[in-house]
Amino acid sequence: MTAIHPQAIEHKPAFWSRPRLFIGACAVVVAGIGGALYTHDSVKSAATLVTTTQQPAAQIMAHKDYLEVQPIAATAPAPDQSLELWAIPKDGTPVSLGLLPEDGKGIIGLNPRQQETISKPVELMVSSETKGGSISKQPTGPTVYQGALATR
Repeated sequence: MTAIHPQAIEHKPAFWSRPRLFIGACAVVVAGIGGALYTHDSVKSAATLVTTTQQPAAQIMAHKDYLEVQPIAATAPAPDQSLELWAIPKDGTPVSLGLLPEDGKGIIGLNPRQQETISKPVELMVSSETKGGSISKQPTGPTVYQGALATR
């Protein structure tokens, strides 16, 4: 019979040893911080739009390449109408930013020209237009809401 000598038994550390756990935890933390910084999309400016009677109607938050619309008071356009959002810069030539979502809440994507327009101080205005928006590329209907876009 052969005896087993204690020196002959190799003792391998477990795969999840303390150094490996520490390195793994550090990798997870670094990846999480990096991901948070990469996807950070803060609000650049905001506006509270008011009705012609100065009642708050909608909150607009401008991000880098889109606007986030949050209704404050529900106002639906007539079935044959759309609400169109306009930026009115200092030179006074309105630039369409798009149609407000039909249910009042949503996202409006911005092209580079629109992004440039709202990067400066502007007034925002919502007009009631024919269904689908103004065909003249300028507001034609009455003003429904308005407010200044303020940088945060």
